[in-house]
Amino acid sequence: MKASKLSFIIILSILYLSVDQISARDFTHVFLSKGVYETCEDLWFKCLVLEDSTFRLSDKAHTAFVEIVNPNDSVVWKEKYPVVNGECDGQIYIGDDWETGEYRMYVSTRNTLGSTDSVMFPKRLLIVKELPEVQDFVSTWSKESDKLDSDTVFRQFKPLKVTVELDSTEYHTRSTVKARVTVTDFYGNPVQTKIALTVYDRLYNYPLGNLGLLSHCYGQANNIAQSNIDSKNVFLSDGPVSGRLVAKKKTKEFSSAGQFINVFDFSNTTGSLNIVETSEDGDFEVPSDIASALGWELLLKPISGQKMKPKLDFEDSFASIDKVREHSEDVYFPNIHLQDSVSYNLDSLDFSGRRIVKLEEIVVKGHAGRYPKRNKLIGYLDSISTLHGNAWVCGCPAGHGTTFLNDYIPGYTHHPGNESYQPVKRSLPVKGKSYTVVKYTGGIYHVDKLVDIKIIEYTGPRYSDEELLRMNGLWKSKGFYPKHKFEIPTEGDWAFEMEDKRNTLLWETELITDPLGKASIEIKTSDITSSFIIKGICRALEGHNLGEFDIMFNVISSN
Repeated sequence: MKASKLSFIIILSILYLSVDQISARDFTHVFLSKGVYETCEDLWFKCLVLEDSTFRLSDKAHTAFVEIVNPNDSVVWKEKYPVVNGECDGQIYIGDDWETGEYRMYVSTRNTLGSTDSVMFPKRLLIVKELPEVQDFVSTWSKESDKLDSDTVFRQFKPLKVTVELDSTEYHTRSTVKARVTVTDFYGNPVQTKIALTVYDRLYNYPLGNLGLLSHCYGQANNIAQSNIDSKNVFLSDGPVSGRLVAKKKTKEFSSAGQFINVFDFSNTTGSLNIVETSEDGDFEVPSDIASALGWELLLKPISGQKMKPKLDFEDSFASIDKVREHSEDVYFPNIHLQDSVSYNLDSLDFSGRRIVKLEEIVVKGHAGRYPKRNKLIGYLDSISTLHGNAWVCGCPAGHGTTFLNDYIPGYTHHPGNESYQPVKRSLPVKGKSYTVVKYTGGIYHVDKLVDIKIIEYTGPRYSDEELLRMNGLWKSKGFYPKHKFEIPTEGDWAFEMEDKRNTLLWETELITDPLGKASIEIKTSDITSSFIIKGICRALEGHNLGEFDIMFNVISSN
């Protein structure tokens, strides 16, 4: 037996015999919809948050902090996603300005990072402008593997065994692939499991990012045994928003301790109060269940202790993560190639005629839908902001079919301070309405002193969104990134005779096998002729057994 194999078995034995003696940390395994992405595409991911000493799904985390870092070490994506029972599902939009190269994806939770960590374990992925650029990266790839087979390495781990049966090995474009998945334990007994799977064109496979779930567990076990556990963790909130309420004005009646904050979104979709109480030090955290029920942007309003003029200061968990990343080294675990997995002959990849045509009108529509413009609440606050301005309207007739607007433009007023001349009536201006403004040289009202007179449209005070919120005692913070649905074309979509250039045919993260460990899958092929990979990970619904699978089928032209 090789020394590395023997040491792994010893490591696992120590882990399983001495779980209680280890200060457990969590680690995140990221499963991507594919390995290569073109700009203006969606990246779909599933993340498992696992205890590094038992490989069980962790119950410690409820928020995942996700960053994408480009080849120049600049962060191009930074969002928060909910974690439910140790699982996180999400989507990322690849911008049209992302440059070609290898990117890294970091997923951190409350218990994954220590303040003295010297290494981090990102997920690798490749971004290209067009598909032929992939060849420049994969042609120099060499296997990152110690050539240990799964039967030897995981004899003590006892992973789930997954088989995938296809009704054929070759399919036509715009047809349906039918597959049957069967999951058993190490001894062949059926296991009910939850499966996440993807089906994608093999040309979008990136070998350097192909770290499997079982390989990750193997590498994590070695990492635990060879390094000290840092019990001092970086502060990461267990909810998407955290911070401190401070008093801008000290009063005898109020302090920052034990105050209350109402949390809602711009549309107030929940229709109810979501109250968060501060600690004795004024610290607060928005729970994940409240954030999940609300939108992408959260509004927070202190509702008690108003005499102390409360202010909210927010914690930036991403700043803490970036500090660790700055003094840490990226490390990639070796990928153990399972005996029954497919092999890729990279020299035979055919990129001819495979450039995707991007429909700009669709890209623009999708982009606008994800990044909303000024919302209704801000518009409402803007409309009532007149109350905070100095402008006012007098009832004096202007002779131009309008009335006079005062103190809106500096120096322009119909009542320049002569107390003997009182306005007929004071009222507030209306946004969008036209008024007359007048300017005099002297302090006494007289037509001979007239300098300028004109008609203007009143547009109201010009406040930024942040100014409007502060004027109304509100603070804004980002909550969980909104959910998006993976779209599969219907027969009706195909009826319009549009080209179907989908390179990812299926993304499914909630497939449940029956008590016999079986599940059926249907896959709609696109207009692309290629070899497609079915790849997935699974976990037992009871217990903590894990498994993965990998199989390929061909699609040929239907003509």
